[in-house]
This record gives sequence, C-alpha cells and structure tokens, in this order.
Amino acid sequence: MRTPPPRDFAHLFEQVRRTATARGRADMGLFAAEGRRLLERALRAGWLPRAVLLGEGAAREPELVALLGQWPALAQTTRLVPDRALLELAEGRQAGLVTALFELPPGKALAELLARPAPALFLVLVDVTEPGNVGALIRTALACGAAGAICVGASDPFHPKAVRTSLGSTFKLPLARALPDELLPQLRAAGVHTLAAVAREGVALQEAVWPSGSTAVLVGNESRGLEARWRESADVRVSIDLSRAADSFCVNAAAAICLYEVQRRLAVAAGHPQSGGDSARGSPIAP
Repeated sequence: MRTPPPRDFAHLFEQVRRTATARGRADMGLFAAEGRRLLERALRAGWLPRAVLLGEGAAREPELVALLGQWPALAQTTRLVPDRALLELAEGRQAGLVTALFELPPGKALAELLARPAPALFLVLVDVTEPGNVGALIRTALACGAAGAICVGASDPFHPKAVRTSLGSTFKLPLARALPDELLPQLRAAGVHTLAAVAREGVALQEAVWPSGSTAVLVGNESRGLEARWRESADVRVSIDLSRAADSFCVNAAAAICLYEVQRRLAVAAGHPQSGGDSARGSPIAP
C-alpha cells in the first residue's frame, strides 16, 4: 500500500509522477531528475530547478550540505520529505532521495544548432523508443565531442529514465527536435553531410568516404533500425564489421563507433591525429 506523501508536498509528488509521461511533461512544462550527482551537474551547467524534494536522511550527507551551501538560492525551493515517502515515489531507487523538477527548455532551434562552425558533428536519433538508450546516446554524443543531438519522432530526451541514463549530459549537450519530413532538407541546406548507420548492406565504416565539413550520424530504432527513406536519402550508408553470430550492435555502441571514427578523421584532416599508433589508419575524408 502506497504511503501518502506529506500533505504539504502532495502537489509536488503529483508533478513528479506526471513527468513519467510525455503528455504530463508537456502539460506541466517540467521534467524530473534524480540524485545528487545529476542535481550538481545541472547546477554547474546553469540549470536551476523549480523545486527539489530532499529526503531527511540525504539532507545530512556532507556532499549535499556542501552543494546546497554553494547555491543559496536552492533554500527557497528545497523541501525536506520523509525518506520513506520519497523512496516509494522513486520505486525504491536511492537516487530518488534527491528529486528535482526542472522546466522543460524551449528547445534550441534546429537552424541555430546547425549554424555551428564547420566542421561540427551531430547525432540524430530517429525513433529511438527506449528511454535508457536515448540517455545513453546523449551521453555518448557529448563524450565524442558532438555539437548537439537532434531528436526525431519517438526519441524523447526528457523521459525520467533518459535523464538518469545520460548522467547529466542532458544538461550539457545542445538538443533540438526536428520533424521527419524537414530534417534532411535542413541538413543539406546547412551543408551538413549525413551518414546513416545500418546493420547490413552499408559501406564498411573504415572504407567509407564522405566530404569534409560538418557531419550528422543517423541512428534508428532499436529493433527496426532506420527506415528506408532515411537509408536511401543519406549521403552515405555505413556498416560496422561484426561477428557472424550477431545481427547488429546495440544502438549506443554503433553510435559511439561511428562518432569516434568521424572525429578521428576530422582530427587527422586538421593535422591533429588522436593518440595511439593506429590513429591515422583508415580511409580519409574526401576533399
């Protein structure tokens, strides 16, 4: 039986519950993030929460006390709540003892994101439905030096699980949304070349050639991959060599390999090969 939240905080508990659905997030204009680490990374990236629910036990942790001391403004929005109530709200996740509500960002305009100086690297998530994969892809894009991620269709970076899995990258990496029928024309208009990651029937990644300049790596749905219109309209279709015992890489692994290869070639073209004896091997970017 669910323990009712303290009466003074019932509305905040209800808001946290509603962030579990896309409609709830859209109606309220809010999303949730759990854990001290995510709160700290959000603050350091310039995000201030609308509200913070803090477990009474967690409030005594030295790291959290220090964090709250660095941001005095949090005192106005932080509410102490019994640990048991917060743990039930978070379905037992210890990170839920620190739960913050943030306002959904207005969303960076795609044209603004694509205006980044060349060569820039972008990751495009097309109908990636598993929130954990979305968060992992955002984390990977940030780690690989991408200028931003573009979400298409079902890909939702503000689902609670996506935010958790990103480990704070959601607060750091520029994000944009795009309509399926408009994305490729906008990429072409901005001079961004497109690489579609496909499990089979693509040019081997290490042998593929694409023009220098800004590049977008497209990854698709976990089970279906990219639909035909994306595969056929991209400038290059690339595949990663894999064991015959497997059908494909998981979407995050495929994205990481492709993003790394694009950045490696950009570094080589700029005269700054990445460290490692084999860093300059592979096909060059076409002039």
